[in-house]
Amino acid sequence: MKTSTRAKNVDPEELQKRKEEEALILGVADGDLQKFAELHQRFSGLVYATVYKVLNDVQDTEDVAQEVFSMIWNKADQYRVDKGKPLTWITTMARNRAIDRLRAKQRRARLTESFKEQEEGHESRRREDSLRLVEWGDRNRTVRSAVMELSEPQREAIQMVYFSGLTQAEAADQLGEPLGTVKARIRRGILRLRKVMPLRL
Repeated sequence: MKTSTRAKNVDPEELQKRKEEEALILGVADGDLQKFAELHQRFSGLVYATVYKVLNDVQDTEDVAQEVFSMIWNKADQYRVDKGKPLTWITTMARNRAIDRLRAKQRRARLTESFKEQEEGHESRRREDSLRLVEWGDRNRTVRSAVMELSEPQREAIQMVYFSGLTQAEAADQLGEPLGTVKARIRRGILRLRKVMPLRL
């Protein structure tokens, strides 16, 4: 730690106060717990006020103030008397740490809001999908019920093509019927279904 250069016209009491504060930081840098306790007693109110001004939250302020003194303990050897007063060094550290906490909270808030919006979107899509499944199930049951009212040849041909996924040619092969006959049965069956139900196939 470098020796401070002081102006000749500085108030003697101010010089003495700064000398005491520098001695405290020197002691903390050497691992002196007693000096750290004295420094904490002297600056705790200032640190708390500095942090609270940024965060405006008691719990966050207490957490950050504790972090600041932990940083002072770990970084006391980095203090340089020619760069400013101990008070300035400590309040700058407190303000910067408070700003870091505020930015972190804002990022978390944005992420939480984004996640909430995504979840709401997913939930909306899940509800829509559920409604579609219910609607599809209702329609499927309605179609199958209507198909059962067709003649057996028509019903058989339509079930093979529309429910089993066969092509008309494959259905004709399985039925042992000419392709034209199967097509005619399907066409007549579809016309019949359109008359007995509103669903358009």
